[in-house]
Amino acid sequence: MPRNVGKTVLDLVFRGLVQLITLPYHRFFTYNTLKPAAEILEHAARGIECNSPDREKLHSLLSGWRTRKKDELIFVSVAGIAVTAIVTASFSWPSIQDSYWVASAFWYVSLMTSVCGILIAAQQISLLTLIGDLPEDPLAASSKKIKRHLNQLLVECPSRPRNSDEAAQEYLQQWQLSWKLIFTWQCPMMFFGYSFLCYFIGLTVVVCTPLVNKEKWGPNIYVAVTYLAASALSWGLFAYCSLGGYGAITLHEDLDDTGITQAAEAYITGQKEFGIRKGQAA
Repeated sequence: MPRNVGKTVLDLVFRGLVQLITLPYHRFFTYNTLKPAAEILEHAARGIECNSPDREKLHSLLSGWRTRKKDELIFVSVAGIAVTAIVTASFSWPSIQDSYWVASAFWYVSLMTSVCGILIAAQQISLLTLIGDLPEDPLAASSKKIKRHLNQLLVECPSRPRNSDEAAQEYLQQWQLSWKLIFTWQCPMMFFGYSFLCYFIGLTVVVCTPLVNKEKWGPNIYVAVTYLAASALSWGLFAYCSLGGYGAITLHEDLDDTGITQAAEAYITGQKEFGIRKGQAA
């Protein structure tokens, strides 16, 4: 019982941290990176063989992930340029001279993260182009080609010793989720999301400087109060949509909203299996 409770608490903490860190771009992260990776992992072991019934499913998952990821990277490139232009234009406002230095600092951070997001998006678009698309016919793709595409999200585990009772398990435990690759693929959207967040923090400092300075009630105070009220409503709706608004939507008919927990469990299980195999090899 305590072990089950500990696992539940660990899952909740992990999900909470992921949702908090990825809040500015949570749905992009979940639907374009994490959930696809978790489902690809589920079908990777069997789907790699040409005569496997999972081959068509794995082919569909890999192709779908590449399409969504390319669309996301193009969006980041275009939107990043727009954010860069917005931040650059904002520095020309006269009110920036009278605001706290924090506003300028956050805007410079926004500018830097936006540029980094554009550059990494360009790198990843180039990488996806170099790897190339899978053939339209699932059976036309060789096992080597499938492995090359799986390596974009997963890492291959060392094979088990061929014992009579473990032969079937060896076939199912070939791959595990790579959090290094998950982090890398979500970096462009992460940079863009935090770029926008830093811009709005700087904007809030600029608009609310009269409130911080305790100026007398006047037009500047009215603007600041109106801005804070509108911001509270907007960010509240944004958080609701990002974390719970699309809860009933799934990528596929058999995929629920537990992708984060599935990915965490798959990673932990893979690490344990990897340790067992190292011990057996030794």
